[in-house]
Amino acid sequence: MTDDEGRYTFRTIKPGAYPWGNHFNAWRPNHIHSSLLGPSISTRLVIQMYFPGDPLLDLDPIYLGTPEGARERLISKFSMDVTEPDFSLGYVFDIALRGRNKTPMED
Repeated sequence: MTDDEGRYTFRTIKPGAYPWGNHFNAWRPNHIHSSLLGPSISTRLVIQMYFPGDPLLDLDPIYLGTPEGARERLISKFSMDVTEPDFSLGYVFDIALRGRNKTPMED
């Protein structure tokens, strides 16, 4: 759930890369899937949030299948402002459903 200004937070363990059978020695970059639900299942949106500096991004066909000018919107940004001392690193990831800066979606 979001607050009145549309902000959200969650805590998790940063995922690691994992192998997949797309081609020989293929690995998915670190990422987190988020599922946004509207009023029905037909309005569900699944997003992959990537992490900055991941060397596997340049090899990932899902990431590379996103239009070049929109890829950076799929990468979270490290933030000391949301990092919690002695507990967890913090990242910011904005999701826009409409407008010029909307999160990339499949047509």
